[in-house]
Amino acid sequence: MVASRPYIIYSLPKSRTTQALKGGKIEKVWDNIKLFLINCTTADIQIPNSTYLQGFSADEEHDESSILAGKVLQNTQEVFGIGRISSVAYHYPSNIPTKQIKIQWDLTANELSKAINYMIEGQPWPKYNLGPVELILSYDFKLIDPATKIELPNQQFTSSILFWLTKSNCICPSLCFPYEEPNEEFWEYIDSIEPFLPFKFDRKYLSLGVQIKKALRIHFLGFRIFKAV
Repeated sequence: MVASRPYIIYSLPKSRTTQALKGGKIEKVWDNIKLFLINCTTADIQIPNSTYLQGFSADEEHDESSILAGKVLQNTQEVFGIGRISSVAYHYPSNIPTKQIKIQWDLTANELSKAINYMIEGQPWPKYNLGPVELILSYDFKLIDPATKIELPNQQFTSSILFWLTKSNCICPSLCFPYEEPNEEFWEYIDSIEPFLPFKFDRKYLSLGVQIKKALRIHFLGFRIFKAV
């Protein structure tokens, strides 16, 4: 992204790709996500940017789980049809695929409710190294004032969330705030949306970005301050 003026962004560092979603059970987690999208964003809940399911067989170290994992995959195929099959990984240096496979179902927006209900009704999902099945959704949006429902002015970039509904629900957020500095108005807005956020808002993940010719990153007042090319 190239900024024409400073902005503030909430995003996770490379060392941490996701953070936990609040709520515990999938139905509560989904309610929390909808609450945020309705009150703080321009997103249409019924039209995600991407919607897909992933199912996994048991890994090679847990062959005793293969029967249960196979049943989960079979049940998912009965509901959503045959998905795309691929290997989870490859042995090095032989490049021979591992026994563990992944099946992916690319869904349409019309299948969103069916997919959510499937994930809810399948609880409690067994615990594997991966999956055994997860629903992955993403939304792009602009931020709004939760009180007035008016879109915040001067938003240079689209915000987004990518999240996984599974046994361990998690999210990767990227929220771009149209404020040139962390002033009183900015913190008032943060206070207004924080009750709606479906994850713990950790202020150390806030960064301030401005445009200069060379990239530069410094630390200041709990922000990861950076200057983007």
